Amino acid sequence: MATISHAYHRVFDAPFEIERAFDADYLLYASAGIFVLDIGYRRWMLPPQRAALIARGTVIAVRSNGAATASSVLFGDREFEAPLPACRVFGLSDLARQMILHVMRWDTGRPSCDETANAFFRALASVAADLAAEEDETWLPKPQSPAMAVAVERMLEDLDRDLDFGSLAEASRLSERTLARKFDAELGMSFRDFRHRARMVRAKEMLLAGREPITEIGLACGFESTSSFIKAFRTFAGTTPRQYRVGKAG
Repeated sequence: MATISHAYHRVFDAPFEIERAFDADYLLYASAGIFVLDIGYRRWMLPPQRAALIARGTVIAVRSNGAATASSVLFGDREFEAPLPACRVFGLSDLARQMILHVMRWDTGRPSCDETANAFFRALASVAADLAAEEDETWLPKPQSPAMAVAVERMLEDLDRDLDFGSLAEASRLSERTLARKFDAELGMSFRDFRHRARMVRAKEMLLAGREPITEIGLACGFESTSSFIKAFRTFAGTTPRQYRVGKAG
């Protein structure tokens, strides 16, 4: 029996963590708070400016570190013209965000004969597929050991400054040499490369939020000048910070 598209809306008043696979293509979205999404060895932060389109059967782990609101969608069997890739994370346009919030009125108990709802879900699937067609590189490699998790969390707290590597080693209770090896072994990149990528991902998050000036975003991401930030961002994202912000807001 064919399934129909429906919304999943839930308010989490406290941190949560789940791991599962859905039997439907799934749009994961936090309309409030931040979700942390793990798939395989990759990790994404999903603030309200970003969503994930996940293929049915993909095993995901989702958690929040505080209160959050899920405003997600499980799509019916024939909403997409072609099979989805396992996961695509993308910045939401204002239109897509409003469409997601609108469909929250049609939850799992909705009648399959509601043609207004059916048409709206088809339109949302089309918009989401278009946005997800080109993946927004916002993932970070996921730590595989408790010690690396501590080091990464400590570093992410201080992306606005060049944190001393020795302090990371001390926090993770490892020697500097061992920690350096673990960056390569677990994350597939050096400490400096990981920090740079984390700064670029953070910059994308802040640009999507659409509030802070580009100069302030550069400073918050550890760059001493606006010009150095713009140059680094263009190399990473293929566009300037301003163009990225405008392009994702359409």
